[in-house]
Amino acid sequence: MLLEQSIQQAQSKAGRAQSFLIQFAHTQYYLPEQPLIELLALIHIRFDAHAVPVIDGSIFVYNPGHLEALQSMPDSYEELKAYCLHHSLPWLLMSAPWRLAPVHIAKPWGQEIWYTGIEARGQAGVQGEGGDIPLPWLLELISCRIGMVDERQPILLKVLDPLADDIYGDLYFELHEEKQEVYVVTHLDQKAWPKGVGAIQLGFAAQKRRHYSTNDEFKQAYLESVREYEHIRRLLDIKLDERKVALGMAPNQPAAVSQLICWINELSQHDENKALFSKEVELRQAMNSFVSHQPLAVGDVVTVPKLVPHALQHGVRVIEFQTPVYERKILSFAQKVLTQSHWDTEAALGLVDMHFTQPLPPERLIDDPHLLVERIVNFEDFEVRRIQLDGSYLLPSNDDYSVLMVVQGSLSLKAEGKTNHFETGQAVLIPKAESSWSITSAAPCIFLLASPH
Repeated sequence: MLLEQSIQQAQSKAGRAQSFLIQFAHTQYYLPEQPLIELLALIHIRFDAHAVPVIDGSIFVYNPGHLEALQSMPDSYEELKAYCLHHSLPWLLMSAPWRLAPVHIAKPWGQEIWYTGIEARGQAGVQGEGGDIPLPWLLELISCRIGMVDERQPILLKVLDPLADDIYGDLYFELHEEKQEVYVVTHLDQKAWPKGVGAIQLGFAAQKRRHYSTNDEFKQAYLESVREYEHIRRLLDIKLDERKVALGMAPNQPAAVSQLICWINELSQHDENKALFSKEVELRQAMNSFVSHQPLAVGDVVTVPKLVPHALQHGVRVIEFQTPVYERKILSFAQKVLTQSHWDTEAALGLVDMHFTQPLPPERLIDDPHLLVERIVNFEDFEVRRIQLDGSYLLPSNDDYSVLMVVQGSLSLKAEGKTNHFETGQAVLIPKAESSWSITSAAPCIFLLASPH
């Protein structure tokens, strides 16, 4: 409210530039107990040739010294920016597209790279000159101006980067009640998939289902298979936990995969363990025979609606856009689940969509020699387009923000009279605009563009 009032006040003064400070308590809703942190926002407002406000500034932890110094400074863009950079405070053009600063989250199967993730385990940021600003701080200050209805919930963009190990690199076989996801395959590990075709577990195997008279019989048989495997899994995990404790680690503390493999090799040499390890392989294969395995190549798109169990397999790297909620039900996992003490197999089977089929292929919206626009998914809450560009493209003006990620090549995004360049693997949050953003490429490139409904 203060920001909008200040913009209106500056406009009423014939568009004269002005600066101001906002001191506010930010609720860290993404942390346990949701603690408050006192922040200070320095805002400078100027106007371009079309009387559109240009907003620069910084956000940082409140410091009485900074407050006193800034209050006594002249209303000068150059001096305010120089003060921030001199004191290692990031300076950002807030009204232009935000270059996202990802956070890397370790997982037992590899890592996730969050570009818009905001959670206790980590918060993405926005790259400014001289440093990054945490994304939730910016969203609380300026979410309405960039076109976000809910300041806490941007479309979640992340990269799933599993290990190449054929056991420890497989993700949880899980389903979601609220969350919907779309994957775009960007890389296959050559050692894991020498033929260039990876896989994802997605739904249940139609051929296996034909062996049972009803879906209930099938689900009961699958449940019994999972329970058999889970029993063996826990026996093995107890032995691995003993090795952790012997090294002073907590049982639920993650261990390096190389260390786990070393322990397994040592344990499997003992006669009393050989039958146990052999049984684990047998029961894991039996359990997975109920599951459908879909082949994946680089460039493939996988849509994962609600209530569909799925598990990306080892060595398959994907870009993922998803509903920004953090909930799941785990049906099975080929290693110990560190974040919860139980599996959710029975509850998940009571919810699962047994009639899932992959949706239609991507819908071509524009198909020109230098521009191909495909809608690859159209969920209730957001859609994602894949755009192949060799030249220029105007992103139409709208009342919503968008999230863009470069998949291949590079592009330039012109905004507020400034051009920013983005390379493969970089992402940007594009605010709503009264005029079109200009996207250009000097050579063929591919990018993904997600927008809320």
